[in-house]
Amino acid sequence: MERHNSCLNTRAIIDYVERHYGSPEALLEGLDEELSGVSNPIEFLKDAHNWVSSELMRVMYANARRITGDRRVAYSIGFESVTHKRLGYIQQIVLKAWASPKVAVKRAENLNKKFNRTKEVELVQNSTDQALVRLHWHKDLDLNQDFCLVNQGIYSAIPTIWGLPPAKVQETRCQFEGDDFCEFDVRWQNPSTMQRFKLLMHNRRSLLSESLAEIEHDKQLLENKYWEVQALNRRLMAKIEQILALQQASGAILSELDYQKLIPSVLKLFVRTIGYSRSMIMLVDEERKALNYVAGVGMDPMDLQPLDGYAVPLDRSENLLARVVQSGQPMISQDAANLHLNPENVIVRNYRPQAIVILPLTAQGKVIGILAADRDHSEEAVTNMDRDYLEVFANQVALAIENARMYQDLKESFLSTVKSLAQALEAKDSYTRGHSERVTDYSVRLAQGLKLTEDQVEQIQRMGMLHDVGKIGIDRKILNKVERLSDDDMSAIRQHPSWGYSIIEPLNLGEEEMAIVRHHHERFDGKGYPDGLRGEDIPLMVRVVTVCDAFDAMTSDRPYRKALGLRESLGRLEEAAGSQFDPGVVETFARMLRQGRFDDIIPGPTGGSPSRRHLNLV
Repeated sequence: MERHNSCLNTRAIIDYVERHYGSPEALLEGLDEELSGVSNPIEFLKDAHNWVSSELMRVMYANARRITGDRRVAYSIGFESVTHKRLGYIQQIVLKAWASPKVAVKRAENLNKKFNRTKEVELVQNSTDQALVRLHWHKDLDLNQDFCLVNQGIYSAIPTIWGLPPAKVQETRCQFEGDDFCEFDVRWQNPSTMQRFKLLMHNRRSLLSESLAEIEHDKQLLENKYWEVQALNRRLMAKIEQILALQQASGAILSELDYQKLIPSVLKLFVRTIGYSRSMIMLVDEERKALNYVAGVGMDPMDLQPLDGYAVPLDRSENLLARVVQSGQPMISQDAANLHLNPENVIVRNYRPQAIVILPLTAQGKVIGILAADRDHSEEAVTNMDRDYLEVFANQVALAIENARMYQDLKESFLSTVKSLAQALEAKDSYTRGHSERVTDYSVRLAQGLKLTEDQVEQIQRMGMLHDVGKIGIDRKILNKVERLSDDDMSAIRQHPSWGYSIIEPLNLGEEEMAIVRHHHERFDGKGYPDGLRGEDIPLMVRVVTVCDAFDAMTSDRPYRKALGLRESLGRLEEAAGSQFDPGVVETFARMLRQGRFDDIIPGPTGGSPSRRHLNLV
C-alpha cells in the first residue's frame, strides 16, 4: 500500500485526542492489518519521519469523529496543529521567518509538497489580507472531506503564529461534492508596518530557542532510530542466516532417500537453526490411527529416552500434538503455561517446556506427521517471518519423508521383481536353482570385506540376483544340455549378458548397477565378453560378482558335471588370479573362505549344508 501522508498528520490527530479525551488507543481501531509488525503503533504514528497511507488516515479521522461526536473534528485537528505548534519545526521556521500571513500562505504552497502527496496547491490570488487557494486532490486516492477540513483548519490558524486573530475561511467549491477542486477564500487581519517589524524581531528571537529544542529532540530521535536500525539489522542478519541454512540444507534433505539417515539429519538441522533444546518427529500410523514417535535429538543422547514407544491416538482432541494433525495448523507458543497442558503427559512431565513449536508435516494435501521442538526458557516472540519459514521448512521435510517412503516402497517392489525374475530363471534351469541367491550372498560379504561403501553393497545385493537374468532368452535345451556345447550353443550363451542388460535397461538404474549384469563375464586380461573390458576398466563391483559367480559355479552341480571339491575350486580361482580374475579380489575371497566366513552359503555335496570336514582347507 502506497504511503502519501507524513506522520505529522497522524501526530496531530493523536495529540488532539490526548489533549481533550485522554488515551488515544481508540484511534487504532481497524488498523491491525496496516500496523502489523509495528511494536508501538502510537509512537510510530507520532514520529514525523514516518509515512502512512491515505486509507490509514481515513480510518483515524473516522475514529476521531466517533470518539468526539464531532463530524467536523478534522477542522479542529488542523487548527490546533498550528496553534499548539505541531506543524514541525521546519514549517515553523519557514512560516515564522516571514513577517506576514500573506508570505506565509505563499510559502505554505511549497511546504505542502514536502509533507503530503495527496494534492496540488494552487494559489490563485494573494494580497495583504486575503488569498484564494485551490486544492487539487489526486483522484486515484481514496480520500474524503476530512482531508479538506484539516486544511481549512490549518489556513484558519496561520495568522495566530503572529498573535493575530484566526483567518476566516470560506469553502466556495468542494471536490468531494462534485467540483473539480476545493477552493478556499481566506481572509485575515493585516498587521501594520510597525506590527510586522515587532513580530519579525520577536519571531526571530523565539525561533532560535524553539529550533534548538526541536533540533535536540530530533538528535535524540535519530540516535534512537540508529540503535533501533542496528537491532533490526542484527535480527535481519540472524534471519538471513537461518533462511540460508534452511536453503542450503533443503537440497541435501530432499536428495537424501535413506529413511534412517534423513530423519536424524532433519532434526539436528531444525534444532540448530531455531535454537531450541530438543526436537522430534512423530508420524501418522494409518492402520492404528495413531501418531507414533519416530526419532528425536536433544542435548544429551539419553535425554529423549522417555519418548521411546510414545504414541498418541489421533482422536484424542485434548492432546496438543493430535490437534495439530487434525487441524493441519502449526502451534507456536512462547509460554506453554497458557496452553493448560496435562501435567502427567510424558513430554510435560519430563521436559517442562516453556516455548513450543509444533509444525504439521503435510504432503500431497495430507498431514503425515508432526515436527516439534521445545526449550525450557522463553525468548522473544516468534514473528510472522519466523512462522513463514518454519512452515516452508516443515513442508520440505514432509516432502523429503514422503520421497524417502516412496523410494523405500519402490526399492522393495524392485527387489520383489528381481526375486521373481530370478525364480523364473531358476524354474527354467533347475540346475541353477539357488545360484543367483548364493552369488548375491557371497558378493555382499566379499564387498563388505573389501570395505566397499554401503551404497555399493546395496547395489550388489540388488543386482546380484539379476546377473544371469539374460539366460531367460536362452533355449532350455541349451541350458540343460549334458553333451558338449556346440559353437552355436556357446554363441547363444555368450549373448545372455547383453540380453540381460536389455531387459533391465528400462528400469533406469545407474550404469554401475547395470554393469553387473552386462560385464560379469569380462576377464581381467581383456579376453572376456561381451565388450572385452580389461583390468580396472571393469568396475570393482563387477569384479567382485565375477569371482563369486565363478566360485559358486564350480562348487555346484551342473548338467555336464558334478560339483568340484572346495580345495580344487579355490585352487582354480587362485590360479586364474591376474588373468581371468582381479588378484586383489581373489586374495580377499580366499582369506575370508579360509576363515569360514562363507560356511553357511556353500552348498554341501548333495545340495544340503556343508559339514566342517567338507570345508576344511588347511
